[in-house]
Amino acid sequence: MKSASYTLPFSQISAADLPLAGGKGANLGEMSRANFPVPPGFCIITHAFREFVAACPQMPHFHAALAAIPPDDLVATRKIGKEIRQALHETPIPDAIAMAVAHTLHQLDSNAAYAVRSSATAEDLPDASFAGQQDTYLNLRGEGEILDAVRRCWASLFTDRAILYRQQNGFAHQDVALSVVVQQMVLPDISGILFTADPVSQHRHICSIDASYGLGEALVAGLVSADLYRVDSRTNQLIETKIGDKKLAIRPLPKGGTTQETLSDDQRHAQVLNEAQAIALAQLGKQIEAHYNQPQDIEWAIAEGELYLLQTRPITTLYPQPTPQPQDDALHLFVSLNHAQVMLDPIKRLGVDFWRLMFPTRKLGSPTGRSQSLTSAGGRMYMDVTPLLSLRLGRKAVPLFLTMADEQIAAGIRETIQRQSFRQRLAHLRPKTRLRDVLAYLGPVLKTTLSFLFRRDPETTRQELTDRMDRLVAASQQRILAQPAGAARLQKIEREFGDAFVHLLPDFPALVAGGIVSQRLLAKVVGRRANPDDLTAVARGLSSNVTTEMDLAVGDLADLVRQSPQLVTHFQQNPPTQALATAASVPGSSPFLAGWADFLARYGMRGPSEIDISRPRWREDPTSLLQFVVGNLHHAEPGSHRSHHAEFTAAGEAAGERLIAVAGQGVLGFIRRPLVRRLVKTVRGYTSGREHPKFFLIKLLGMIKLILLEEAEALVANGRLHHPEDIFHLDLTELINVAANPEVDVRPLIVQRKAEFARFHKLTPPRLLTSDGEIVQAKLSRDGLPEGALVGSAASSGTIEGVAKVVLDPNKDVLAKGEILVAPFTDPGWTPLFINAAALVMEIGGLMTHGSVVAREYGIPAVVGVAGATQQIKTGQQIRVHGDAGFVEIL
Repeated sequence: MKSASYTLPFSQISAADLPLAGGKGANLGEMSRANFPVPPGFCIITHAFREFVAACPQMPHFHAALAAIPPDDLVATRKIGKEIRQALHETPIPDAIAMAVAHTLHQLDSNAAYAVRSSATAEDLPDASFAGQQDTYLNLRGEGEILDAVRRCWASLFTDRAILYRQQNGFAHQDVALSVVVQQMVLPDISGILFTADPVSQHRHICSIDASYGLGEALVAGLVSADLYRVDSRTNQLIETKIGDKKLAIRPLPKGGTTQETLSDDQRHAQVLNEAQAIALAQLGKQIEAHYNQPQDIEWAIAEGELYLLQTRPITTLYPQPTPQPQDDALHLFVSLNHAQVMLDPIKRLGVDFWRLMFPTRKLGSPTGRSQSLTSAGGRMYMDVTPLLSLRLGRKAVPLFLTMADEQIAAGIRETIQRQSFRQRLAHLRPKTRLRDVLAYLGPVLKTTLSFLFRRDPETTRQELTDRMDRLVAASQQRILAQPAGAARLQKIEREFGDAFVHLLPDFPALVAGGIVSQRLLAKVVGRRANPDDLTAVARGLSSNVTTEMDLAVGDLADLVRQSPQLVTHFQQNPPTQALATAASVPGSSPFLAGWADFLARYGMRGPSEIDISRPRWREDPTSLLQFVVGNLHHAEPGSHRSHHAEFTAAGEAAGERLIAVAGQGVLGFIRRPLVRRLVKTVRGYTSGREHPKFFLIKLLGMIKLILLEEAEALVANGRLHHPEDIFHLDLTELINVAANPEVDVRPLIVQRKAEFARFHKLTPPRLLTSDGEIVQAKLSRDGLPEGALVGSAASSGTIEGVAKVVLDPNKDVLAKGEILVAPFTDPGWTPLFINAAALVMEIGGLMTHGSVVAREYGIPAVVGVAGATQQIKTGQQIRVHGDAGFVEIL
């Protein structure tokens, strides 16, 4: 290799040269070529690093040792890191590299002061920032100082923090190389950091600027409290100035090196930037953002009145904005449906597409159009509620309705609609929302709900709808399979699921509404005459609730295992799936295996996080289901689940009789009594139908998934896909195109989507997002609560003390009898855990989400919407759950 090939000036580097110049170097070259004000410099490219490392004979041993260290072993990391750095510090820089650096310095200005910074190939990437992982050296003069700093930069690839960061983020040590940036020093009066999107609120139109005196290293190192300036980039207005306490500044010395200078009291509290400078910085930042098409984290300096850019990198901590983005100038508010459906994990591309296909509002064109109300951000589903909030009725109804799903979402919506900016920008909403359009959807549902409440028999109605679910799924399956395999069958799936919501209207939503409205009306009519406990108990012990029936069926499976003592031992001594696979060889297993087959025929399409079609169903992976069965063997007597439910049924019916009796007392009692009798009947008849609409959709998705996997197997057999599960990384339109066009190769796209999905897993989804990218957060009140209390929402009454069990994955954990279940969320796949739970604490959810309803059904206290519960509460801690007041104490 020629010596000249070891260095490249910024003018010859672009963003595409990351493998040669590293993240920092590639960005500096890209900005230089785009004519942004970057001080001149060059990169010592990664070939030089690799040759230097190859000159160290111990490196193969070091790489092998690094690969063997667990990511959390800090002691071993420190030991090997120190050994590597020592060896590299003692390794001479090859002559050819030293000569190339000297030659390039002479071409610039060998007498100037330089900054030497590391630039790793896994640094400043769109989804991973390695900021601060390697070293920086300032105000260096002469070849000797610069080459020594280059060697130290190369060695800094193996600092403890750099090693740990790579391990924790999945970067192989030998795959990461280091370029070194050598850049002429700017001797700044002022320096700082500019974020082109607010890093706290994540508002994409608010630039946040930190500024202090001297070199920026004091700010980056956290040695000073810098001034904060916030600029609205749409109006170019300075909207906030916060003066920091700037105790010191780092200044360059004339002969090289730096010094810390203590500032006078006047300088400490002086405003560093004037308004014009702050606005000019924001404008320049937005130009850089536009160049990269991504918000940027920019280091800048002002020297003798001139503005210089020292570094830019993507802001990697921002949550992605919903797509598709609105095409108007209104401020749109997006509600997380993942929170409403109590499933925070990302959903694969096909899963999101199915829900957009099914959702009935703001569909474009035919039933196979996708709903514009439903968007995706970070692999989670978000609903645009702005059209509803543009109506006066919607601004009242939407927060009230969402209180049942998640109180923090409702509080955030109330806070947002009070903003003047939100109301002003509603005038720009396109298309305009008309009340009659909303009533076109809700009118038939309201009419049917009234009929359910006051005319139709609840038991008969609910059974009719239960039977209709099976008929609809069977008919849909028949129509799909009537089409030839391939594109035609996939197009039929698209049509069938696109029409799914049509089959639900108006009866299924009316069934759910009938139960909710009945409970509200019952509480209103009986008023203070009733015992509040009776109003809760009357909705317990219900029959024909699909989730409760499934839970009871799990208990039945445990009882079938108990019929054979050998089978009990078999399941308790072997891993669940292995025990199932070999159960037929155990004497007395036939009744259980027959019951197991029957259970899967009825509920095999269910499972944890079932709203995502890509997630394994129990018929694919029964691990969690088998663990529930085995858990019952440890903690329950035969038939106890049925007798427990029967007790709740009797208590619920008795509570209903007491409510009827108390309603008949006093003036107008003769009017209230028959009305309350009817309402008790509708509460017990319709509340159990709450899960029916979702159960229908899950059954339909389960049927469709089996057909999709058959199509995927054919694509794998034809060499079009690597694995059947790869189809879940495509939307349905893309999948149809693949089936219809043999020349289309989507395998590279699937690789990209898998990497994207892995990134989404690392994100924490917010409850509320705006179209400006802002995360809306509303905290629940702590007034009057004990110190240290964890605040949530009351979901099921009662107060209890007990031992906490934190469960993150129902496939891996079993709850002991009497433990308090602490979970991020629950869905029907978690229901069997409630058999042994003494109480429930959840991070998300509201009154009508799954965990709350099941907790009330089981008569256990529940507090939901407790932010960070699974981190703040540890398994084995004694806690007190206040189900009435909505908070948790760690005792």
